[in-house]
Amino acid sequence: VDNAENRFKFSSLLDRLGVLQPKWKKLTNLESAFRFCHDVEYPCLVRPSYVLSGAAMNVAYCDKDLEEYLKSAADVSNEHPVVISKYIMEAKEIDVDAVAAKGKILCMAVSEHVENAGVHSGDATLITPPQDINPDTLEQIKLIVKDVALNLDVTGPMNM
Repeated sequence: VDNAENRFKFSSLLDRLGVLQPKWKKLTNLESAFRFCHDVEYPCLVRPSYVLSGAAMNVAYCDKDLEEYLKSAADVSNEHPVVISKYIMEAKEIDVDAVAAKGKILCMAVSEHVENAGVHSGDATLITPPQDINPDTLEQIKLIVKDVALNLDVTGPMNM
């Protein structure tokens, strides 16, 4: 569970698997967070390194937003790092629910968010099967889910 829910560990796994994702970084202080957000350019998705179901995630559009989110969430430090990612405007958000046994996917459902990608904490509207995803992209999503399940040796339900 820790390797899946810890954003730093999970993003590192995706990097090792060659899965494309927005630029991201684990940060431990406000100054380095500002530098990263300036390097990738706002907006940026800010979240605690360890997060369940989207809790405490925010999109920062400027330095003021970033400072406010980091100060309200917790003291950013080595003990409480944040993971900040470049936020892609107008992106399509996809959810996958699956069940695996010893890393092998037994069944999988791919759903498409009706709203554009963003910070959803249980209030998103989803459609399955997805309506606006081309077949090649859908196949790539399924391969990524299978690869992640195998590398995490998942047994039971999983969501990505």
